[in-house]
Amino acid sequence: MQDNMQGTHAPGTLDTAALRGKLTTRMWWAGSRNTVIYALMAFGVPPLGAAANRAGMSWIFIIGGPMILVGIFGLLATLKTIPVAVLLTRTCRRTLAQYSFDTFCPRITKADGAEATKGRPKSMTLTLHTAEGQESPLMRMIPVPRSASWRNPWPEGIENGVYVAGDLPFGAVGYVPSSGTFFLMQPDDWDATAQDRKLATPDRVTRAQDADINRRIF
Repeated sequence: MQDNMQGTHAPGTLDTAALRGKLTTRMWWAGSRNTVIYALMAFGVPPLGAAANRAGMSWIFIIGGPMILVGIFGLLATLKTIPVAVLLTRTCRRTLAQYSFDTFCPRITKADGAEATKGRPKSMTLTLHTAEGQESPLMRMIPVPRSASWRNPWPEGIENGVYVAGDLPFGAVGYVPSSGTFFLMQPDDWDATAQDRKLATPDRVTRAQDADINRRIF
């Protein structure tokens, strides 16, 4: 497989600029939605519960109490993930400003196997396969935005192929056309691919720097 995976195309052309905007909108929507929902549970339920209690519905706290706790812990967890979400969004946006979704890999192999689709593994790794049978390095990936903890962590439809924008020894953004989901990926063994980055031409290195993928992100 070529280092930058150029030359393997799927029918049709993706509008990378439009997808870049879609990614940003999705990240902001996911963060805002979660913050509002948990804030309402944490701060909106107590006054409603107090009003219901005054009206004689003392049993309301049996329902309201757990909701308040979920809201508080959910809000804290959401606020904790904001810096990571900002970093991932920034890296994806800069990558898509430098590279296009002009490469398609019709098949991927989940290196963690079927077990990785049950629960939430510490890290998700995959190998990309071109139609010609070439393979990428083992790549670690993070969905952007990340799915809820109770959902399958793998982007829906990823087994049916993904578009790739980037330079794999440095990193790339993946897009699953069947579900419209995004993910950021970099080599799982960053040190093992160091030689590939050293051998990269100056224009590739500069492009990776501009995309902010010339360093280990996660």
